Amino acid sequence: MPESFRSYFSPEMVDEIISKCRQLVESRPNDPASYRNLAHAYFKKEAYKEAREMYAKVLELNPGETSTYLAICRCCELSGDLKAALNAIDSALTEKPDWPDSYFWKAKILFARGELAEAAKAVAIALEKNPSFKDALYVQALICEAAGDLAAANSCLKKIIALPAALKRSKNPFPYDIDILFDDNLLLKEAIRQMEAILQIDPDYADIHFKLGMAYRKMGRKEDAMAAYKRALQINPNMHLARHYYWHWEDDGETKE
Repeated sequence: MPESFRSYFSPEMVDEIISKCRQLVESRPNDPASYRNLAHAYFKKEAYKEAREMYAKVLELNPGETSTYLAICRCCELSGDLKAALNAIDSALTEKPDWPDSYFWKAKILFARGELAEAAKAVAIALEKNPSFKDALYVQALICEAAGDLAAANSCLKKIIALPAALKRSKNPFPYDIDILFDDNLLLKEAIRQMEAILQIDPDYADIHFKLGMAYRKMGRKEDAMAAYKRALQINPNMHLARHYYWHWEDDGETKE
């Protein structure tokens, strides 16, 4: 959010999402999506202990979600519990042994623990599975540098520079399903205001254009919604939901039109 942000509501609606999700998990205690959204919101608020507990609840209800193990890993890493982070990664690798992201995170955690040889093995596997994995190449450069092999570290950095530019990435301001709030007209209007403000700063954020389109859709603002979906698709042509709603306005019977 802009530094000048002033509102009765919290930036990125995180407190409102937490409050709504708490109500949802009480009314739907067997719904993993509600716990997942609550976990995402706690993570956004940097309440890593609470986020970790909610992600664990997701796994109770829906075992085997590799992405949830990785989310727990991040919570543990950011709260300084590297042993638990490594355990979460090992669980992720059990579920999806071919997923390069898991090896990347294992390398990152092992590097933080000072286990350079094991970290080097893990990042090498990540890069074997995805040679264009820029984050893994950067970790490999750090490992080489820490091991005193500056030539190898420099080689890794050159590989990163040589790779084509990827789709713009930045920290997602709304990592949860913000449409949870759209049944409340005040929260819907505030969500729109905040997303519009974010897009003034980061106009190439496809996910925010899509979510803004969904908010416009809820209000029955068809032209604005179509423009938002179109912009999301221009930035990320693979955003299938944006394409679906662009062509199927009538699918949603809850718009105010």
